[in-house]
Amino acid sequence: MKRVNLLAIVALSFGLSTLVSCTTDLASGADSTLTATAVDESQASSVSDQVVSSADDYLNNLDASGYQAVNGALNSAPQKTSIKIVVDSVTITVDRVGLNDYPKNICIDFGTGVTVKRGNVLKGKIYITVTGKMSVANSSRTFQFSDFYINDNAVKGTKVVTYMGLNADSKPYWTISASDTITRSNGTQVIWNSQRVRTRIDNNDTPLIYSDDNYAITGSSSGINAKGVAYTMTIQDSNPLINSRDYKYFTKGTLIITTENRTAVIDYGNGTKDNIATITINGVTKEFTMKR
Repeated sequence: MKRVNLLAIVALSFGLSTLVSCTTDLASGADSTLTATAVDESQASSVSDQVVSSADDYLNNLDASGYQAVNGALNSAPQKTSIKIVVDSVTITVDRVGLNDYPKNICIDFGTGVTVKRGNVLKGKIYITVTGKMSVANSSRTFQFSDFYINDNAVKGTKVVTYMGLNADSKPYWTISASDTITRSNGTQVIWNSQRVRTRIDNNDTPLIYSDDNYAITGSSSGINAKGVAYTMTIQDSNPLINSRDYKYFTKGTLIITTENRTAVIDYGNGTKDNIATITINGVTKEFTMKR
């Protein structure tokens, strides 16, 4: 069960009261659209985060070693040599494996389906262009997709992840610009455009193991939900989205969704690992189940 962030909800509901009818309940058509939008936004956000996390899982160790771990497997002429390795049934191809040989073009191929650390099933290919080591400020990874799916949801589009260095709290952070289209198995589509900041808040005291790191996410998005309705979303800076890299859903954070001149507050809870979030419209709160 998710704990509702009451202070955020009270403040936002009061401030937005002129936009929301005092007689509305969550069964109305407009509120039903807000709830559907909340589900679509949470899925699109999770899909994007899974893509970035999967790249981290398979590339960060290679990146940290300057791709020397790959070079060590070669007998000769490692510079500008395309190589292929297999990790956990995932095939990774790197076109240039030299220590300072950038940009690199990388393909992560999940084949007909691989269950990754969060329990999601990924299939198809992610193509990534890397401009430099991700420990160097302004280095970036640009993502594109080919017949790529997460849990039978087709994913198309592009995203760019750029390492920005350390913030004022000496935490590493990245900007993420994304433009995704998610097509579900029933044919409905969610169009999602986002600008985010992703900050690593801890590494669980395992600096050489990236899959257990935790991140805080702030920023905004806009898009069109599965019913064809446009919306905007903003994450509260005071309560960013929190994801544990070993879990498939966000476990904490508050965001504001606006569609059809109506606004709702979404709360992912207090850190409990479950698939339940809450939506609050004009002071009325109910739970909804997030999609994978």
